[in-house]
Amino acid sequence: MLHTVTSSPFSSQSLLDCLNFSHCDDEIILYQDAVIAAVDENIWLDQIKNSQAKIYFLNEDIIARGLINKISNLINVIDYQGFVDISSRHESQLHWN
Repeated sequence: MLHTVTSSPFSSQSLLDCLNFSHCDDEIILYQDAVIAAVDENIWLDQIKNSQAKIYFLNEDIIARGLINKISNLINVIDYQGFVDISSRHESQLHWN
């Protein structure tokens, strides 16, 4: 299953709920305000690293928020084409907002 998260984990419980619900064969895309979780040395990186699911961050939203030089090198960054490619691999999607 594909999960998408758009809310900042610092103002919403959506990312935590998503991580708790996801399974090892799931993929998660964080975009819009959720990309703040990619910032280096924040409390969410350990949970993201330890997730069973594969997690991606949308590069365009990282750039739009001025975070490009602040993100961890431990995360997977994708562009819009990557978003489409990942989406096409899944028959179902769950949006966490």
